[in-house]
Amino acid sequence: MATSTSTPVNRTSSFQAKHALFVVLGLSTLFVIYHNERFIIDHQSPDWKYFFPVRWWLLFHGLGGTVALFLGPLQFSTRLWQRHLRVHRIIGRCYLGGVAISAPMAIYLTMIHDPLSLQVPTVVQATSWLLATALAFICIRKGKVPQHRQWMMRSYATTLIFVEVRVLDAIPALARMGLDSLVPIIWICNVLAWMVPTLIQQWPDIFGRKTALQRNAA
Repeated sequence: MATSTSTPVNRTSSFQAKHALFVVLGLSTLFVIYHNERFIIDHQSPDWKYFFPVRWWLLFHGLGGTVALFLGPLQFSTRLWQRHLRVHRIIGRCYLGGVAISAPMAIYLTMIHDPLSLQVPTVVQATSWLLATALAFICIRKGKVPQHRQWMMRSYATTLIFVEVRVLDAIPALARMGLDSLVPIIWICNVLAWMVPTLIQQWPDIFGRKTALQRNAA
């Protein structure tokens, strides 16, 4: 157990940053539900007409993605993991199930219903989502907790592409461009979903102060 007096301050800062991020993501999700997903109840929407032929496949994809989107933040709760490990594991299995349903459905839907320009980035996104989640599961099965958390960060960052793409695409200048802006946005979000978690994980090692042991070894 760490005994340094600086530990509580670091943990408090981490707590504040993490929860502020989830508040922003929660507000973004509510915006996306209102702005992009109203076609589920508004059957006069052009989106409803577009998705109607694949509505049942979309249902499975949407339910799985919703489970992953809303349960994912709970997997990063240190308090839940330390005090209620069984609940943490149950939530993790539900998250895994959500990804296992939603990602293959995304591949199937895009292959039968989307234009070619959207098919490639969507397949890459769904495949990387499955891969990161599978590796997180394998790591925890082997007892490799730090690696498990790292891959879960990448998995959930990929989950959030659903929100990020729609928020960015709601910017009027980008929305007017249609697929000309949507496809690059998806590609950029795919790259950032892997780069940003890695940067967060490595930031203290790269830019943090050297410990006494590191200074003596230099």
